[in-house]
Amino acid sequence: MIKAIVFDVDDTLYNQEPSFNAAFRSVFNADIDNELLKQLYMNYQKQFYLVQAKACQDQLDLTDSEANFHSLHHTFKKFDINGLTKETADQFEEEFFNNRENIQLADGLSTIFNQLSTKFKLGIITNGTNKDQLSKIMKLKLQHWISRDQIITSEDAHAAKPDPLIFTMMNRKFDLRGSEMLYVGSSFDEDIVPAKKAGWQTVWYNPFNGTISDSSAIPDQTVSNIEELKELLTELAAERTEKEPEI
Repeated sequence: MIKAIVFDVDDTLYNQEPSFNAAFRSVFNADIDNELLKQLYMNYQKQFYLVQAKACQDQLDLTDSEANFHSLHHTFKKFDINGLTKETADQFEEEFFNNRENIQLADGLSTIFNQLSTKFKLGIITNGTNKDQLSKIMKLKLQHWISRDQIITSEDAHAAKPDPLIFTMMNRKFDLRGSEMLYVGSSFDEDIVPAKKAGWQTVWYNPFNGTISDSSAIPDQTVSNIEELKELLTELAAERTEKEPEI
């Protein structure tokens, strides 16, 4: 039986693709094709998380600016795009960060969290620094339902997704088995694969129509938009009410 639901933050509880798109078009190319821009965003995010994970594993002091430049450099090289310099990378980072100042929780999720918080333990596992990720959590007002001791960042763990260690740390924090944990995340490789390795149940929030790259890590549920995610979470709260008293 599921007793805890744990969430990713970026691109799950809010969508940062519009912030990326606006910054990229402003700094590099205002006329870039929408489909290519989506591929650039997905590659950038993957590289950002990978380089952060490597830095955590090797206990390196990697700044967000260094991770940003690496991710842009890899993306520009992969898609054969020109125009990247240290100066334009810094400008992009500043605009991307400023655009994220106005992030909001996806519509309707506040009501869902009110329901879930009386039925389940709630938590967050997120890659990134404490400063960056906790700032986002405050902007999204998630502290109303999830306290600091229910959050694990990759800085806290000295490990980052896709390392399953960060998930087993949450098991210990909640004193629950993996089979009693459910993770909701948007990246198949970064979220679903390590959660499944840790023995968790998973919900893949897949608005970009990603593909399953590892047949040993099939998600328990897949939803393709925020409405489907809200419906699934509402059903979980209703099922828990029927099975046992509130927590």
